[in-house]
Amino acid sequence: MMPQKQADGSIILFPKQDHKFSLIWMHGLGDTANGFLDMFQQYSIVKQQTKIILLQAPNRPVTINNGKYCSSWFDIKVIKSNIEKNQDLDYFKTTVSIDEIEESKKIIIMKYLNDEVQKVSAQNVQIGGFSQGCCMALEVGLSYSQTLGGIVGLSGDLFPITKLQQTQDKTPLLIIHGSADKIVPCDFFIKNS
Repeated sequence: MMPQKQADGSIILFPKQDHKFSLIWMHGLGDTANGFLDMFQQYSIVKQQTKIILLQAPNRPVTINNGKYCSSWFDIKVIKSNIEKNQDLDYFKTTVSIDEIEESKKIIIMKYLNDEVQKVSAQNVQIGGFSQGCCMALEVGLSYSQTLGGIVGLSGDLFPITKLQQTQDKTPLLIIHGSADKIVPCDFFIKNS
């Protein structure tokens, strides 16, 4: 089936067989839902019964891009350079917009996540993302009230504001991060986890 674009710019790929699983995927800063479309269409990386939802971040000004508008789950005010301070909440608040993290989480991501959980159950829903999308997947997935089928993160970071739920103790977690990443150094994630 052809990808179905939603009013918010998100894209849904319906499963080739009966819908039993769902994967919600989030792109990185400046990318779009289309950025991962080819990967999910051309490669058999999910089961045939999996509905894939490629979420679209809103366009907003991003401070590190000189205030230019681009797709972004939240504003990044400064690239974090102090690994030791990274878990300090006051320091964290100076680096990103927590209000925009919460807005993206509640208005966009939770809407899709709750809808899919109702359709196939929480254990059959996975959430993941790349870079900024990874940060959001970890924030939403690890703080979700029901045990999910899995959380996948590529080249991202764990927020110090994430309220880890005990329900996620049994959720499979796959984190992949390059050791030479200069934008989001791997050391950030290692220190935060």
